[in-house]
Amino acid sequence: MTALRLYETHLEEQNAVDSTRAALMTIRSEVGIRSALGGKDLNEFGHPMNVDTTWFDHVPTRNVLASEHAPWIELAMPNELARNHPSDPTLRGGRGAMFWYNPVRGIVRARVPDQTTDEATLSLYEAVNGDEFQP
Repeated sequence: MTALRLYETHLEEQNAVDSTRAALMTIRSEVGIRSALGGKDLNEFGHPMNVDTTWFDHVPTRNVLASEHAPWIELAMPNELARNHPSDPTLRGGRGAMFWYNPVRGIVRARVPDQTTDEATLSLYEAVNGDEFQP
């Protein structure tokens, strides 16, 4: 692979990370706004029960690291409700959704594709989500 092609590949990968991070921040912001406003659609912990696509008219909220056919967002499973991160941060985890939402904690995370090593996968997850993965 030529140096130019390696550079272009790196730029494409960084653009995908940045785009996914921006989509994640949009979703997190909307969850935070709805939590702050209150209302009947909140759970006993003060967070929306789910994340609704209709909240995002004309705003891209897609995880471009995932297949365009992947489910959009999945709710934390009962055994994950005490967690800040999904049990499996990869797109193969859970039901393979682009994003994971824990309604008890009001936390949204972006899932990432498997990389060549576990360390590279966790590094990508942390780069997209902005904090360290805590299993």
